[in-house]
Amino acid sequence: MDDFKNIETPHNVRLTAPEIANIWSQYQNDTMAICVYKYMLEIVEDISIRPILEFSLSLAEGHITIIKDYFTKEKFPIPHGFTEADVNLSAPRLFSDEFFLSYTYIMSVNGLAGYAAALSTNIRRDIRDYFVKCQNETMELFNKSLDLLLEKGIVSRPPYINPPEQNEFIENHLFMEGVFRGKRPVSCVELSNLYWDLKKIQLSKSVTMGFSQVAKSQEVKKYLWRGVEIYKKHIETLEQILTHDHLPKPKSEEAEVTNSTIAPFSDRLMLYHKGVLGTTSIGVYGSAVGTSQRTDLALKYALLLTEMATYMKDGLDIMIKNKWAEQPPLADDREKLSN
Repeated sequence: MDDFKNIETPHNVRLTAPEIANIWSQYQNDTMAICVYKYMLEIVEDISIRPILEFSLSLAEGHITIIKDYFTKEKFPIPHGFTEADVNLSAPRLFSDEFFLSYTYIMSVNGLAGYAAALSTNIRRDIRDYFVKCQNETMELFNKSLDLLLEKGIVSRPPYINPPEQNEFIENHLFMEGVFRGKRPVSCVELSNLYWDLKKIQLSKSVTMGFSQVAKSQEVKKYLWRGVEIYKKHIETLEQILTHDHLPKPKSEEAEVTNSTIAPFSDRLMLYHKGVLGTTSIGVYGSAVGTSQRTDLALKYALLLTEMATYMKDGLDIMIKNKWAEQPPLADDREKLSN
């Protein structure tokens, strides 16, 4: 992050609302990540995985330093985010070392998508440069974590498809009707959605299952377990499509959750983390709806998206009731000001 020490902030150009939103959201996510990785580093035993977790922690801590400076210069209050009060570093192991590595890999995938979206909404050059740097660092983390997963032989490779004899064009609308009438196999685009969406929601299920074991509030426990059941149904729905075409399914992470019932994180952090994972699920489902050419697949994804959105809303309700949901900066209420 030293590259930014020589970048002069253009004080005459204020940050726009999307730019404030981007760094505000990153502050929430990275303060959460700091808690998560500090706990992981207390537990990890595999000497090949530890450097990757240390790198993840260093990235998050570096981001926080820069974001605080931006908020201070813009005269915005520094967000609360998550602190030492949200992590119990003496808690016993809740996840395996293998899970820590898989978690880092999937979260880096999510981070790459998030930074790309943030980058496209930034106007000021120094903010654009900052998010390009974040993107490059996350790509390095992605490569390191994936390379180690491959080296250890614990990552599921996506299915292969055989090359067609020649290029073909869609001849009729039966191509879109899929198993209802046409019964065509999934395309490579649809298969990519199915496989990678499964990988992400499998990890989300395992995280949610672990959190449900250790949450202190019965209301939070019940909510998280409901999420486990929802993810179970979603996984079964997508796996059934792969099974129909005799295609392999990605390896689950459920066996990497221990039987600990002692919380390494606060209920607030775990609910927020669940919200981050849920937002990711909604995003990938939405992308799948837009790129699936089989009508039945698009319909399935739309139903999964709707169910996840409802579940997410209920989680936010719990956070608001407990005063756990930090409010992002709002636009001025012009009507209130006029009165």
